[in-house]
Amino acid sequence: MQGENQTDKKELRTSPRIPLDCRLFFSSHDLVEADATLLDLSSAGCAAESKTAVRTDMSLDLWIFSPNYNWRMHIDHAVVRWVRGQVFGVEFLNLRPVQRKRLRQLVEKFRVQ
Repeated sequence: MQGENQTDKKELRTSPRIPLDCRLFFSSHDLVEADATLLDLSSAGCAAESKTAVRTDMSLDLWIFSPNYNWRMHIDHAVVRWVRGQVFGVEFLNLRPVQRKRLRQLVEKFRVQ
């Protein structure tokens, strides 16, 4: 049953995701800072894998470090929408305009390849 819920949530995605392997740091009120591997990315969210446990509905600040760019992307407010073992999905709730532009450019670049 739980697997069916996860599938249903994936089908509700409004933005296509691109596979992307880069570093992700995150923090919340409950933890100072943790690291993860970004697995995929869209203009609305991402999936990541971490040894640090997170829980559904947890609010996070995120920093994405792309190996192909000299900048890091900071997402001020994101929420964990699902957790499956060490993998979790996050929805971006607050992006500054410059970060939203960078995110769109990054997603479009990889979708074209």
